[in-house]
Amino acid sequence: MDNVSLNDHRLQITTFGKQLLQVCGIEFSQTSELQRQICGAFLFGGVFAYAKQFRLSPPEVQALAITMLKDVLSYNAGQAGGFSARLIQASSAGSADTMNRIIHRGIDGYAQLEAKDNSGLHQNLHGVFEAFNAKYE
Repeated sequence: MDNVSLNDHRLQITTFGKQLLQVCGIEFSQTSELQRQICGAFLFGGVFAYAKQFRLSPPEVQALAITMLKDVLSYNAGQAGGFSARLIQASSAGSADTMNRIIHRGIDGYAQLEAKDNSGLHQNLHGVFEAFNAKYE
């Protein structure tokens, strides 16, 4: 894991998640449960991309996913643990799994945020909302 602590990675992931929501104009307290789940899966894609970049182990990815759900999306520990397990399962489920497709959009979203492609990122996440008839207004 190089010389970066897991807590340092957690801080980076939290910053990433909050920036993503800000760029996309999402006020999380104003979202529906479906929109929250979409955000969780999308952000998990970002965690996955970040973890791959820093060559983190699967247990580290799961820890970061749980803390992202808690720190960025205000899930409680039980909710975060259960949802992260579902996200990890979906990440290897294949493209027929809806959650897997959202995760892959989140992987793209991580690259868009890193490249400062704010317009593309906004369109990406809002396009996912629209695909599920969960348009954010």
